[in-house]
Amino acid sequence: MLYARAITLRNCGRFTVVASDFGSDYRTQTHVTSEALYASLTRGATWKPRLIDLKNDGDAFTDAYDVAKLPIWFLPGLFVSDGNCNYRLSDHHLDTTSFNVVSEFYPSTSKCYSFNKGDLKDKKRPYHVPTYGTIQAVKPDRRLVTYAFSPRRELLDAFSDEQTFLLGKKRTMFQIVSLSPISEGSWKNGECSTNWLELPTNYGEYFRQFQVLAITMRYIILRGTTKENIRYVEFNFPAEELCLPEFYCDAISKTIDEALIQK
Repeated sequence: MLYARAITLRNCGRFTVVASDFGSDYRTQTHVTSEALYASLTRGATWKPRLIDLKNDGDAFTDAYDVAKLPIWFLPGLFVSDGNCNYRLSDHHLDTTSFNVVSEFYPSTSKCYSFNKGDLKDKKRPYHVPTYGTIQAVKPDRRLVTYAFSPRRELLDAFSDEQTFLLGKKRTMFQIVSLSPISEGSWKNGECSTNWLELPTNYGEYFRQFQVLAITMRYIILRGTTKENIRYVEFNFPAEELCLPEFYCDAISKTIDEALIQK
């Protein structure tokens, strides 16, 4: 059996996840990946400290977190516009600030400094290090919506109103502002309309039609109508239905564990 719960959080400070860099004009994503939500909303309980081999690092999430020990997962978290279902924030929800980097030792943007065996060494600043530009962020008090699901109901019961978490590399504080009742899923067959899913980029072939919210080299976030004769899990919430297609469950089982989805 699989259970699910909707979670709405607010960001207590400016939140930035760099989406693109045009020179030194940094733009931010307005979503949070499933992996980042797991690391944050579980408070890193299953983190596995390890030495990183840069040459042979596979960058697998399961190398950093033992998800099978805490079998809970999340749909990508999406910032909503003014509490409605518009998942593309308008300009007045985003803020752009300027930065100007100078040396901590001497006020300069043309050199960089380092200590070498106790001696201060200087050299020209690497060309790829920006010294000034702009950076975009999501303004405070925006709402982020996600869904958590697990075969263990008690893991979803552990969430409560006003809990706070740290999220992102800048460690922005997020606070739960609302929780839905826990819904028990049921398996069905046929065509289904999905919520926003984070999938490998080659999974578009499973859809008859879909809408793309974001795409990177690693994943695509989309929602749409699946092709006929697809098996899926359906959850009923007061405001909407949530459908998780079997191919999505298969995709995440590579990250979580095949025992997570009880078919």
